[in-house]
Amino acid sequence: MAFRAGMVAVVGKPNVGKSTLMNAMVGQKVSIVSSKPQTTRRRVIGIVQNEGYQIALIDTPGIHEPHTKLARAMVEAARASLADIDVVLYVADASKKPDELDEQIARLAKDAKAPVVVCLNKMDLLKAEFVNDRFETFCKLFGTEDCMMTTATRNHNVSKVLDLLLKYMPEGEALFPEDEYTDQSTRFMVAEIIREKVLLATRQEIPHATAVVVDHWEEMPNGVLHIGASVVVEKQGQRAILIGNKGAFVKKTGTDSRLEIEELLGRKVFLELFVKVKEDWRMNPRMLQELEYLET
Repeated sequence: MAFRAGMVAVVGKPNVGKSTLMNAMVGQKVSIVSSKPQTTRRRVIGIVQNEGYQIALIDTPGIHEPHTKLARAMVEAARASLADIDVVLYVADASKKPDELDEQIARLAKDAKAPVVVCLNKMDLLKAEFVNDRFETFCKLFGTEDCMMTTATRNHNVSKVLDLLLKYMPEGEALFPEDEYTDQSTRFMVAEIIREKVLLATRQEIPHATAVVVDHWEEMPNGVLHIGASVVVEKQGQRAILIGNKGAFVKKTGTDSRLEIEELLGRKVFLELFVKVKEDWRMNPRMLQELEYLET
C-alpha cells in the first residue's frame, strides 16, 4: 500500500467542537478547549500519524460576524485555511438546524474546490427522531454523502471520520516528521495553556478580552525552566478580577497552568504570571501582530 498524506481544513461556526474533535483524532492535546465561543484564535495544525498515512488537520477559528480587528483576523485565518487543501471537514452542532451562517460557510466550502466531509458533532444532544432529518439536511447543504455523527468528547465515531478523510488523501510522502503532532511552537502552546485556564474560570467579557504573552524563558542552573508570562486584559476592572482577593485567582491560575505545562514539557517549571492592562488591544493592529493573531 502506498503512503498517503494530505491537508484537511477543519471549519465551522464557533463552539461546535472543532478543537475537541481534532484533539481526539490526533490523540494529543493540540488546541485548547473551553465552552466559550471563539476559543481558537488562529489556525493550528494537528497531525494524525499512522504507519500508512499522515493527515494534517488545520483547526481554524469559528466563522462568525466579526466586530473587532481580532475577530476579523480570526475569520480571515479560517477563510485562508481553505486554500491548497485536499479535504474540507465541516463540523456542526448536530442539535441545531443549519442557519444562514451554515449556508454561507457551505458556499465557501464549495469555492474551495475540494471534497467536503460533514461531521455532525454533539450527537448526544440530538433527539433520536430528528437524526435522519438533520443528517439529510446537512448532507444536502454541503453536497456530499460523506457525513458522520460524532460525540467528540466521548471519542464516539471519531475513527469513522478519519476513515472518511483518508479516502481523499493523495498518495505521496509525509508532509511532517513522523514524531511531530503539531506545527505550533512550545512557547505558543504554553501561552495557550495559560489562556485556557483563564477561559475556564471566568465569565462575561473577560474570556474575549484576555490574551497571554510569554515574556521570559530561561533554563536555570538547577535544571528548572523559568517561564514568565503576562495575561493581558483591556480594563482595570478585568485586571482586578484576574488577580483576585489577595492574589488568589492568579495564584490558582498559575498553579493549574504549571502542572499542565510540566506534563507537556516533561520537566520542572517555575511559572510567574503577571496581569497587565492594554486598553482595546483587540482593535490595535500592533498588539495583534505581537500576539501573532495578525501577520506582519
